[in-house]
Amino acid sequence: MFKKIASNTFSQILSKAVTAIIAIFLISILTNYLSVEMYWLYSKIYNYIWIFVFLADLWLYAISIREISNDKENSSKIVWNVMTLRLILWILILFFSTWIAFFLPGYNSDLAIISIIIASIFTILQLLNSSILALMQANMKIEFSAFSLIVSKIVNVILIAFIAFVLYPKEFIADSNYFTPFIYIISAWVISVFINTILNFLYAKKITKIWFEFDYKYIKHLFKISLPYWIALFLSVVYFKIDVILLSLLEWPEKGDLSIALYSLPMKIVEVLMVIGGYYMTSLLPSLSSGFKNNDEKWLLKLTDISFKILFSFSSLLFVLWVLFRDYIIRIIANENYIVTTHMYNSSDAFVVVFFVILFYFLSLVFIYVLIWAEKQWKLLKINIFITIFNIVWNIILIPKYSFMWAWVTTLVSQILLFSFWYYYTKKILDFKFPFLFVIRWVIVWIIIYLFWFFLLNNFSIWLYSDFILYSIILFLIYSIYFYAEYKNYEKK
Repeated sequence: MFKKIASNTFSQILSKAVTAIIAIFLISILTNYLSVEMYWLYSKIYNYIWIFVFLADLWLYAISIREISNDKENSSKIVWNVMTLRLILWILILFFSTWIAFFLPGYNSDLAIISIIIASIFTILQLLNSSILALMQANMKIEFSAFSLIVSKIVNVILIAFIAFVLYPKEFIADSNYFTPFIYIISAWVISVFINTILNFLYAKKITKIWFEFDYKYIKHLFKISLPYWIALFLSVVYFKIDVILLSLLEWPEKGDLSIALYSLPMKIVEVLMVIGGYYMTSLLPSLSSGFKNNDEKWLLKLTDISFKILFSFSSLLFVLWVLFRDYIIRIIANENYIVTTHMYNSSDAFVVVFFVILFYFLSLVFIYVLIWAEKQWKLLKINIFITIFNIVWNIILIPKYSFMWAWVTTLVSQILLFSFWYYYTKKILDFKFPFLFVIRWVIVWIIIYLFWFFLLNNFSIWLYSDFILYSIILFLIYSIYFYAEYKNYEKK
């Protein structure tokens, strides 16, 4: 079972890594082809549409996996009704996204409105694709999605390259009139998602027939159980993002802009790494469903225990690796200005606090998913309301004195509180014993490794890139060997 979970997780991480590389090529083509104003418009439309994708998701991906895992005989009915609910939500999104754009400066031009309408097709395809992926995940057949995603991203790059270099070369665009090529670029984006959805659809048909169904009672049930999760998720986004807004409001403009720039670099890296823990836990969802369905507390405790240990060991590796190489990472991704600055803090200082946040976030995921599967959605909602208020109040009080470092400290304290609350409520469901000895053992190992590598970097540094790549690979191998030994020891028990 754990091998299957590992393969599902690995396939999703691999697809994320490959698509990130493809995205770099895409950004390179677009930034060299489009004018600065046009690329800014492309970015704005992309982010604008993703807001509505988030609003329409309603946490239905995780809920769908739970529903299908608990009742595989009716998986067709579940998927069909989820797709119908998402179709209804998409119609609302198409209306509101276009209507709201008319009143937003920078979004109300003819080009922007047409692009938003075309991009809205992306929204429905993405939502339907998510329903299909939930079916595949519930049946532990998610590996194919990595292939389909990579293929669709490659098609997107090829189409945009064709538009930029063959169909409408930059040198032949009169007076920088990008209207038609820009529409084609947005359409290429939609086509790539369509290909991804079709490939997943053809593969998922092997599991069950996929179509639409309208069962009012069941759709109402889906909406009712999803809404608290969605609000909780929305609030988590608020308390994680609100500090950037508060920095711009509570500090004088020049200092606020510098704070946001220094603060955003580690935050962007954190957002990318956070998805890894989510991939692992979604791969675990069918197994959790089986445990709750059969009321098998022993199996649930085993899943919770091993998941906690896997996420703790992996997040502690990330913590040591990224804190150790934080200055290297900043120089590779950005430049020296993020380290040498007139601000009271720099991005290197923020990295340490940021990766403490990652550590507690990964550990919290275990308890969040247990509560989801135990249908304790209102507990999650109440906790997130409290944390959001706490986060906003403390940021308002202390950002003027301590700038962006306190914003991250507040986020860290919020994450520790969330971890504590979720652990407390999980204990009420499962008799989970916190593995103190395991944690202490790993902490000691990582302290020794950190001190040893710190000595190596200060005395035997070769070159920026070679240090980072070579020592990262060695650290990962040490982690893999040590964790394999721990896992084998766990299996014997």
